[in-house]
Amino acid sequence: YDTFYTDRYLTTQNVRRMHDLLGGIPYEHIIILANTDYYGGGGIYNSYTLTTTGHPKFAPVVVHEFGHSFGGLGDEYPYGNDDPMYFPDTEPWEPNLTTLVDFKSKWADLVTEGTEVPTPSVALPDYRKLRTAEERRRLNDATQRVGVFEGGGYQTHGVYRPAQVCRMKINEVEHFCPVCSRAIVRITDFYTSH
Repeated sequence: YDTFYTDRYLTTQNVRRMHDLLGGIPYEHIIILANTDYYGGGGIYNSYTLTTTGHPKFAPVVVHEFGHSFGGLGDEYPYGNDDPMYFPDTEPWEPNLTTLVDFKSKWADLVTEGTEVPTPSVALPDYRKLRTAEERRRLNDATQRVGVFEGGGYQTHGVYRPAQVCRMKINEVEHFCPVCSRAIVRITDFYTSH
C-alpha cells in the first residue's frame, strides 16, 4: 500500500521475484490477488493487475485495474493541477486521455458532429448515493455518451476524457465507455490475431 503516496494504491515491490516464481509457466498477463479486506489495487500496463479480495468493491476494482494493465487505459478522475502528470504540449499515450494536441488519433471518430469541446456534463445521480434502479440506469447510460469532458489523468484542467463517467473514473458504473471498450477490443485482437 501507499505506492505513489496514495494509501489505496497497491503494488508489488517484488516484480523480479514475481516473474521468477512464474518462470516455466506461459503467461502474458498477471492478476495478483491480495488476501486482505482493506480497499486497494493497482494496474501497470503490460505488467500486472493487483487487487484485494476481501473488500466489498473487489469486483469493480479488479475490472478497473485490468483496464490499466491490459488495455493501457488511464485514470479518468481529476485531483487538481498542483502536480501535473500530463503537459499541455504533449498528447498522452493512453487511448482514453487527450490534451487535444493530437485528438484525431484518439476518439475524434466517435464524437458526434456538433459536440461541444469541452463537452458539458449533464446532471446525473450522485454515484455515492444510488438508491433506485432508474438512478443506476441513468448513470450507466451516461457511459455511452462520447464527448470530450475536461478533467482526467488526475488533472482538473487541460486533460480530457471520452465520457462523463466510465469504469476508469468510478466503480459504480457497470461498463467501460465506447472509447475504453474499443481500446480493450484492439489489444485483445492484437493478442488473438497475431
